Amino acid sequence: MSNPFGKSLSIVILVTGASGIIAQIILIRELMVSFYGNELSIGLVLANWLLLEALGSFLLGKTIERTKNKLRLFSSFVTIFALALPIMIYATRVIKNMTGAVIGETLSIPTMFFSSLLVLLPLSITHGALFTFSCNLFTAYSPNEKAIGKVYVLETIGTITGGIVLRYLLIPHLSSFDIAFGVGALNFWALFLLNLSSAFPFSSSFLRRVGKGALLFCVLIILFVFFFINQIPERLQNLSIKRQWQGHNVVYYQNSIYGNITVIKQEEQYTFFEDGIPVINTPVPDIAFAEDFVHFPLLSHPQPKKVLVISGAAGGILTEILKHPVEEVDYVELDPLLLAALKQFPTWTTIKELTDSRVKTINRDARLYLREYEKKYDLIFVNFIAP
Repeated sequence: MSNPFGKSLSIVILVTGASGIIAQIILIRELMVSFYGNELSIGLVLANWLLLEALGSFLLGKTIERTKNKLRLFSSFVTIFALALPIMIYATRVIKNMTGAVIGETLSIPTMFFSSLLVLLPLSITHGALFTFSCNLFTAYSPNEKAIGKVYVLETIGTITGGIVLRYLLIPHLSSFDIAFGVGALNFWALFLLNLSSAFPFSSSFLRRVGKGALLFCVLIILFVFFFINQIPERLQNLSIKRQWQGHNVVYYQNSIYGNITVIKQEEQYTFFEDGIPVINTPVPDIAFAEDFVHFPLLSHPQPKKVLVISGAAGGILTEILKHPVEEVDYVELDPLLLAALKQFPTWTTIKELTDSRVKTINRDARLYLREYEKKYDLIFVNFIAP
């Protein structure tokens, strides 16, 4: 497909492929926080995403075969997807409040299923329809047996590219709303090119040459740029966090490639959350848990010298371990952002623990660490939350 419309359509397919994987990953991460998430909740969200994508492709995809203005309908669905993403991110952060659940409460499986179904509906069903629409438009302008195969290839390339860009560039530096508005602007830019190329040959008149559709998407691009200049994504970020953690003083909220780290403060007490799950309390820890978790194993060992603690050791567990005559304590924490947050909000407990000469902190996946270094320990403590 060598004509300008074909090239523009190829760009749109690449962009929609990238947008789909970005939206899917962001919403899974956001719902993990709201659902007190684990592997089961990820499975439910993915199942709903695939179900709605299939329904969109099967039910809405047939609509384009019956419509006369295929380009307008295709552009409308891309627009719905782009506009729905920031709205649904906001919805993921307030939906738990709508269910009546409190912070730290695990939702039931039916509640998680139907909540995620509602949040994903406008995005997944339109994205599923867009694949069918793309195939139909591609075959209409390039009628050959390879057209649908090209759509598969282009969408796959877009999906792979979107995942890489999200992992290495977007998540470490931007909020979910920044990413969502950026994805929207990118989709409107692609639609502007598509509508412009479809109208270009038909008239020398500027208005007719660029087409009403191209003008509309040009306006939407300008509008989104205006939103960025006026910090609308940042305002939505702050408002949604306040709603999500209603009644709590959130002093830190940041996403890393591994998940979300949130810190709330009540008087002089800090609670550190990973994906909505409380993992560290400081300076006053859950003393009963820390003592049971640490002292029984250590007292059962005749000479505990080298100890490994995997996850959540700061804020109490290290304190209890250091009461014993240990020589080395290796503390492995997957997410470096959690340790950075601990250093940003220090208390006497964490300062004493993390500056002790016997303690060494390691940012690494514990499985890889144990496999690569093959270091021998007298005791290994695994402090993961029960599934």
